[in-house]
Amino acid sequence: MAACNSGNAASEAAAATAPAEAAPATTAAPDANAQAAAMPAAAPAAADSATIVKNTEAAVSKGMAYADFRKAVLAQGWQPLVDAQCRANVIGGNYEKVCAKNPARCQICDDVPELNACSGDAHCLMQFTHAGVEGALKVTGYGEIKDWNVSGKDSGLQVSGWEVGKVEAAD
Repeated sequence: MAACNSGNAASEAAAATAPAEAAPATTAAPDANAQAAAMPAAAPAAADSATIVKNTEAAVSKGMAYADFRKAVLAQGWQPLVDAQCRANVIGGNYEKVCAKNPARCQICDDVPELNACSGDAHCLMQFTHAGVEGALKVTGYGEIKDWNVSGKDSGLQVSGWEVGKVEAAD
């Protein structure tokens, strides 16, 4: 459609921006791709247990700093498995007296909620759970538990191994 030049710039501008009134709206035939795009996206299918474990194992390695391991498994959807006996397992049977005298010494169970136990020879057990996995990710570490949040080569706590197995509380 050609524009009419009336010589009036203001009326030409108004005509150019005015919506078309005479032409009826046409409806195109439904397009399957357009319909699919307009529909809300379905939630992604939950990964099966084997896939979750495989993806987790691809993200971690033996000997890595525990802080880096922890960050990787949390990113994979694992959550700390809190052990109510952490203080008894880490500090000892007299943990109530020890914690009363030195609360900072018992803070580790709050800082590292997945901590299950640490032995006198620097071996520690941490556990995580995942909604898509039956059982727990059991992680063994070796070194200074105080370095739980130190990344990279400077960490004094390295992962010595892991497995997915039955959830167990330490005795």
